[in-house]
Amino acid sequence: MAKFIILLFIVSLTILLNSCGTDSGEGKPVNIYGGSGRANSFEDFGSFYYKYPVIDKIEFRDSSGAISAPLVLPNSDIIISTVKGNILLISQKQVRWPFKLDSTELPSASLAADANMNIYFISSAGKLYSISKDGVLNWKKKVIDSVGRFDIFSDLLAQDNGVVTAVSNGKIVKVGFDGSIKWIYSANLSPTKTFAADEKGNLYITLTNDEFGATDTLLCLSPEGKVVWKKGFENTRFIKSPVVFNNKIYLFGITESGEQKISSIYSLDEKGKMLWEKEILLFARFISVDKDGRVYITGYNSGIGEAMSGVFCFSPDGKLVWKKYFEVIIPSAPMISKKYIAFVVSDKNAVGVYFTKKDGTLYEVVSMENMPLLYLQPAVTSSPLIIFSGAEELCLVSIDAPPFDKFLPW
Repeated sequence: MAKFIILLFIVSLTILLNSCGTDSGEGKPVNIYGGSGRANSFEDFGSFYYKYPVIDKIEFRDSSGAISAPLVLPNSDIIISTVKGNILLISQKQVRWPFKLDSTELPSASLAADANMNIYFISSAGKLYSISKDGVLNWKKKVIDSVGRFDIFSDLLAQDNGVVTAVSNGKIVKVGFDGSIKWIYSANLSPTKTFAADEKGNLYITLTNDEFGATDTLLCLSPEGKVVWKKGFENTRFIKSPVVFNNKIYLFGITESGEQKISSIYSLDEKGKMLWEKEILLFARFISVDKDGRVYITGYNSGIGEAMSGVFCFSPDGKLVWKKYFEVIIPSAPMISKKYIAFVVSDKNAVGVYFTKKDGTLYEVVSMENMPLLYLQPAVTSSPLIIFSGAEELCLVSIDAPPFDKFLPW
């Protein structure tokens, strides 16, 4: 009987581990938001099944908090950039190495890594840094000249043959892995904070006037930095990156109608042809797309009174599948796993994570009210484990399984 129980435990554990997925992203560039398409899909890793917030204090002489989202490498090492200008690789809850930026410089956007795990970040002085997976400087190069006081750098995007960076003054630059500048494109509008790419290396960048009522533009650049096409959207303001998945582009824009701001959701093909357009009455904030092509939009209207957010699920052909409303704010993009979707939520009192099934049913609520102040853009490991970095102190907070559940075979 004892042998049978042990055998059952081993078989059950094997099934559980296999169900968690195996594609850790080895041998591919690493970008935030789930990859270069920015789809926020982590379905290849398996399903979120964790319910318990765990804090790990990280011991290091720089105890300041994170200045950008954590970057998770395929081996689950975590890169943190701090408020005091250190880049840290954290492995097994320990700082394996630090890298200090030049004095007076700070990291200015989310990081990226190439397939060989060289890590790239842009500084407040417009310098692009490349450091090895061992924390050694490969090179640094001034790639953005004449950085203004209020200029904002876009999150880096690593591709197969280089890294793309941009700044709100309109400069878009691709730099090779050896530090050479491959091309520079000068736009007459500001690139938004993040942009995306397809599997062929084409870039999709939203350009904005930074005001309502103007005509913002979706720009498609080839891997060589040439304009493939661009499309203007009248009376539309873009505030977020497009998502690219399966040769389709998804994005949203905000239009004004009288005193009301309406969010329009767009789906285009890779040539810029409009496939469908839908409206939601909430101010759209984030967009994610799962492997089946379902589109998840979160939105909320800021103002006086109780917080109210909406989550809208559209089919690949633009039909509303479901919508749910929650009396909270959803401050970051939905994270999609095989079975569940995770939403970071906040209200006046606390931060937490909602887990819903893909039909919109609320499955689990994880409160993080006893955790320190967090940087509210988390990352996902290949476990898959959702992790946050501390905003005011050096720590990591993960949504883990309760200790007892780790010993159960189901």
